[in-house]
Amino acid sequence: MKIQRGKVAILLVVVGMVLPAIFISYKAIDNRAWSVCNATPTAEQDSEVTKDFSWSPLGWVCHKTWTDKHGRPTGEPVDKHIPFIP
Repeated sequence: MKIQRGKVAILLVVVGMVLPAIFISYKAIDNRAWSVCNATPTAEQDSEVTKDFSWSPLGWVCHKTWTDKHGRPTGEPVDKHIPFIP
């Protein structure tokens, strides 16, 4: 069986260029989601933020819990959905 050079070259381009581009794009979108999760509109008390990926609907769900100076939760937690594609 003879290996054709064209098919190997296409495979190397896909592995060498397309996969890293997909990874870099995902990381950029993930960093955007963290920025939106941690953003507060005003100077408020401290908060604890967690971010989970959701398949339905596609995107992230941020869970923000306000804490006092001792780290105890205060008030109601806030859930916010951030879509995968803005």
